[in-house]
Amino acid sequence: MEQFKEKLLKNKVVSVWGAGYLGYTEIMRLQSNGFKVNVFDYTDTGFNEKIKKNEYPGREQVYSWSGKDYVHPIDISKINIAEIDSMFTSNIHIMAFPLADREGNNMLKEIVDFFVNYKGKLENSLIIFLSAWVPGTIDKSFIKILHNSNIKCSIASAFRNDWTIEEFLSDNKKRMLAATDEESLRRIKFFYELLGIKYKILPTIKEAEIYENAKNSFQFITTVFINQLALAYPDTNVRVMTEYLLEDVELNESHLSIGAGGYKMPFSLQNIIDGSVGPAFLTLLRETQNTSLSMILTYAEVIKKIGCKSVTMLGLSIKGNQKNIDLSPAVILAEYLSKLGVGVFVDDPFYDEKSLSEILPSCKVADILKDGLKSEALFVMADHSKYKYITQDNINRLGIYNARIIIDNIPLFIKFKFSSSTIYHAVGDGKMGLI
Repeated sequence: MEQFKEKLLKNKVVSVWGAGYLGYTEIMRLQSNGFKVNVFDYTDTGFNEKIKKNEYPGREQVYSWSGKDYVHPIDISKINIAEIDSMFTSNIHIMAFPLADREGNNMLKEIVDFFVNYKGKLENSLIIFLSAWVPGTIDKSFIKILHNSNIKCSIASAFRNDWTIEEFLSDNKKRMLAATDEESLRRIKFFYELLGIKYKILPTIKEAEIYENAKNSFQFITTVFINQLALAYPDTNVRVMTEYLLEDVELNESHLSIGAGGYKMPFSLQNIIDGSVGPAFLTLLRETQNTSLSMILTYAEVIKKIGCKSVTMLGLSIKGNQKNIDLSPAVILAEYLSKLGVGVFVDDPFYDEKSLSEILPSCKVADILKDGLKSEALFVMADHSKYKYITQDNINRLGIYNARIIIDNIPLFIKFKFSSSTIYHAVGDGKMGLI
């Protein structure tokens, strides 16, 4: 790390690959922080010749990059319009170009060869990607190739999602950083602290690629929904309402779970469909209903497929200490498991044998704290206070420690230890593939 810092700060030169919107704005930021820049016009924008004539960016680029018809100039005296060899005089390489073109051609295939050919100059180097594409692209098309060529350098991502100069200049959001290893992460954190950019961390570059695409997908889905809402309620001015919606929706109330339950959200969704004069337009809501149900059924089918003969469910209620099973994923899951021929034990403080038989006649009442685990698999479905008091000693004594599979919807047991043969899966933890 010290050698990396020393080399970077000795001359404060950074190499930027690409001179389009990403590259140009990155040069602006670097220059404002006292860095000189090597530039290689990888995407062939005409930068090399036009910048010397004060003709870059051109009018079309200005219209595309700015909503105010103005792009800040850069200091050409602090730029080295470089050939390939000169790019490797710096130990920071910023990949400022789209990783694929509009035809889907992989832009990394050519540039990775440059790095392989100059591997002797990559010691103590950091390569930073600014643009995300299909998750796994950077691993497959760049990182693995360098690894197979025995090239040891740091690789990280700091994906950008601004689309205009104005967004770029006013963006106070934290950048999402990710890296291939701890040393690479330390290097990019140091560099971004020099630039005065605040950041958050994700564990891997692939996760950062997923995050970036998911964030944009989230916005796309929201746009489709409000457009469908306007079509389904053609006599209602939803414009002002939409502004309030985008301000007031508490997305932090969303969480990973086996399906979405509760009386509030699913019934509100159905209310929107039932009250519209054009329900056929609300395809996104109908698909959401089907998707939520299919996620619940998928967990049941997985349990059946791997041969588990019985399961225990901790909790049927939507909220831990509230007796409410309206559209409860746990009830749907228990009912479907029973239909698949899997024995289901239910531990819920609100339901005794009589009341359980009225809603799930094929399931049996269980008291896990009294009788221990009677099944191969365990679903932790509700955060009732009864389960919150379970300890590691209880886990060991009650047989939960040796369960074949534990699927935790809360997740309540995530800090506990289980046997080496137990598969513990908190929803969304990446371990579904093990099951």
